[in-house]
Amino acid sequence: MRGLLALFDLATGRPLPEEDEGSARRIQLVLRATALSLVFAAIFGLAAGCTDGALAVANLYKVPMVVLLSAICALPVGLLIWKLTDAPTKAGDLLVGVASGNLTATLVLAALSPLVALYYQTSEHMGGPIAMGVILVAVALGLFNVARSVMHRRGPGVRGPGFALPVVAVIAVQLAALVQFIHVAHPILPEVTVFDGGIDAIANH
Repeated sequence: MRGLLALFDLATGRPLPEEDEGSARRIQLVLRATALSLVFAAIFGLAAGCTDGALAVANLYKVPMVVLLSAICALPVGLLIWKLTDAPTKAGDLLVGVASGNLTATLVLAALSPLVALYYQTSEHMGGPIAMGVILVAVALGLFNVARSVMHRRGPGVRGPGFALPVVAVIAVQLAALVQFIHVAHPILPEVTVFDGGIDAIANH
């Protein structure tokens, strides 16, 4: 139970309790949060494809894949900038921040999945807009929580670009990767959206 509560604290960006601040414990939390994020992403994928059995089954791995691969793409540049700027935070704080952001985003997706499924099953036109709105809200809250999570773990009096740059880099790269992995994985929603065409479609929209 304590482990589950720690994960939900992570999703809300709260500072970790003192007993969870060790390196080994942080790695455990990151791995558990990532695994739970993939489960939540699969739940949303199932709801988004509920009107098409083949799409729903494919989404069970496609949506988690998009979440995981975009995070993997973001971490190297974040850690590189963290090292180059001699950031006054621990590398583990950045890992915890990314895991926290992904957990927050996918938790929102899973929590609103019943609404998405309801509209896809009962409305002729509103399923897609509802699903897109849920995705945009989830992504925005997730990226916000990356920054908030790292901020809560900085030392007293820590300010400046050395603290902010790695966080900004992680957010920017994960967002850029997310757009392209959605393109690679499409279709995720039954409708064709601007995101299905990747950055080229967004630029031309």
